[in-house]
Amino acid sequence: MTDLASDVESRDVVGSARLDGTSPPTRHWSPRQKEICDQLEEIFLREGFRHLTIADLVDRLHCSRRTLYSLAPSREELVLAVLGRMMNHMGVEARARADACTDPGEAIAAYLDTGVRVWRRSSLAFHEDLESYLPTKHLYDRHLQIALEVLGNLVQRGIAQGTFRTLHPRLVAEILDASVDRIRQPDVLARAGVTESEAITELSRLFRRGLIAEAPDGHKAAARLARRTPPGASP
Repeated sequence: MTDLASDVESRDVVGSARLDGTSPPTRHWSPRQKEICDQLEEIFLREGFRHLTIADLVDRLHCSRRTLYSLAPSREELVLAVLGRMMNHMGVEARARADACTDPGEAIAAYLDTGVRVWRRSSLAFHEDLESYLPTKHLYDRHLQIALEVLGNLVQRGIAQGTFRTLHPRLVAEILDASVDRIRQPDVLARAGVTESEAITELSRLFRRGLIAEAPDGHKAAARLARRTPPGASP
């Protein structure tokens, strides 16, 4: 794990993630508050969150209302705080893993795989709540736009190095955006018979394979990279 990702684990961040991979301002929470946030994250990912009341959470976490209200002044803001924290951690770790790779194809694989590993823990109920509740959808959309900017920069780097085909980086990012938006829809996933994490894994493979430049001998310049399968994916 990189120093940046390790640093994120030891702190809690609030506000929007940053494009340069640095963390937003630090919020100093007690060990108990961090533990509560971690537990809330697991509950939300496993069960969704729209049906849960403060009373439900107090009972499930064996804590006081005062403890929960020390994290946020309302249930709605508590959900945003917990999910914002999760997405910030995910974004900073993804950027740190990508920055540790010298090859742009490996960097894209590492960046996307971070998200796959997090979303693999999530349920259909969570994604339905995330998309149907406007504040959390807007939160997700903001983080997704930052992720697409980062991916566009990684594509530009690959083109400059001659590893990727000469394509328009922002257009590639926009196509990826449209693809991600499509596979976020529960009915699309149901028709395809895959989970969101499985869909993102397949999209990652397709995305990287399509970017690899042709070598003069007709073989892929980074065939080894294109054959590489993200953890958890079938060959």
